[in-house]
Amino acid sequence: MDTEHLIGDVDLVKYDPYAPPDGGWGWVVMIASFICNLVLDGIAYTFGIFLIPLMEHFGVQKGPMSLVGSVLAGTIQLVGPFVAVLVNKFGTRVVCIAGAVISATGFFASTFATSVPVLMLLYSIVAGTGLGLMYVPAVVAVGYYFEKKRAFATGISVCGSGAGTFILAPLASLMLSYYGWEGATRILAGLCLQCAVCGAVMRPLPRRKEKVEEEEEKGEPAPCFQSVVSSVFDRRLLTNIPFLLLLLANLFSTMGLYIPYMYLPSQAESKGIPAVDASFLISVVGICNTLGRILSGLLTDIPCVDPMVVTTLALTFGGLCPLLMALCVEYWSFLIISVLFGTFLSAWVAVTSPVLVELLGLELLTSAFGTLTFVRGCAALLGPPLAGFIVDGTGDLDIAFYISSGLLVVSAVVSLASYLTIKRSQ
Repeated sequence: MDTEHLIGDVDLVKYDPYAPPDGGWGWVVMIASFICNLVLDGIAYTFGIFLIPLMEHFGVQKGPMSLVGSVLAGTIQLVGPFVAVLVNKFGTRVVCIAGAVISATGFFASTFATSVPVLMLLYSIVAGTGLGLMYVPAVVAVGYYFEKKRAFATGISVCGSGAGTFILAPLASLMLSYYGWEGATRILAGLCLQCAVCGAVMRPLPRRKEKVEEEEEKGEPAPCFQSVVSSVFDRRLLTNIPFLLLLLANLFSTMGLYIPYMYLPSQAESKGIPAVDASFLISVVGICNTLGRILSGLLTDIPCVDPMVVTTLALTFGGLCPLLMALCVEYWSFLIISVLFGTFLSAWVAVTSPVLVELLGLELLTSAFGTLTFVRGCAALLGPPLAGFIVDGTGDLDIAFYISSGLLVVSAVVSLASYLTIKRSQ
């Protein structure tokens, strides 16, 4: 009799329809998320390759034109809280498909821009909003489908960012040489549109009845803006000191992260390195970023490894790389530092979801990630243009890399403070 009860208990656990499947269709969702990250981050991180052609076409300096790339990167993440609300209401599938269509429309329309403000409106804001609608579903969908393998699966999906940088950097350089920036951007618009297929595979998981009943009891849903405000200013988020410190760390780290992506090709060219070889450095960063995210995901899945420790170490060593970039002269030295930069900072992004789940639980993952991307978006708006205007004023490109290094090191210190606060409260 006891044996029958034991078998019954095991069956109940085994066939729980509401538990994350930890595999199965989840692997398909992971691949779809990988492709979405490949396209959207590949476009954002390779803007530096378009920088000089766009400057020549519109007749402007580095500061104003780098603002176009910064607004694009910032918009992708600034819309995070709004997208989180949309994902909670409509699911990852609908939101991702909408993002693919909007981003493709924005990029295609931007090729007819006649001035920098119009380019910024279409390329940075409209297309950036579409990419933001793809970004949040691509990250959180994997978190819902996995539990024990969450860090590994998330690491695989977000390493699409590095793969996109590796693939699109030389591809963008090739397209620019054959089709100009207009033709290259139209091809990127086509890549965005195919992400609608990736969104279609993000089918919703069954929800527990008590969750559905709880939402039905709440009555009419709040307006979108009110929902965003309540999501961003959720008491459970604002009273969690480690999470607030994590937000501050991400503010500094994101400001510092985008600067090398924007100015590394120009820095290499200023040392006499050919443009094709200079753009390949972004590919080197991308492929190392890809491999690093896979390894850091596997590492973080080990029970004795704390994702906050991985984050702090990654920011510390990654923060030294921009400083070394300013000292590079020979091409081999640029290659070595690009490898280190891509490898170290890969872990910071790859372990974001495991860190948030550890701090706040799976229930708050989408809201917390939306808030985090909003902070990252604000930082992405500030970092590269700030460095660009300083470079324009001083004429010294090295200063941009000094600023990047300082911001990343400060973020490592704040991340360490967050980790120590967690340990103190335990």
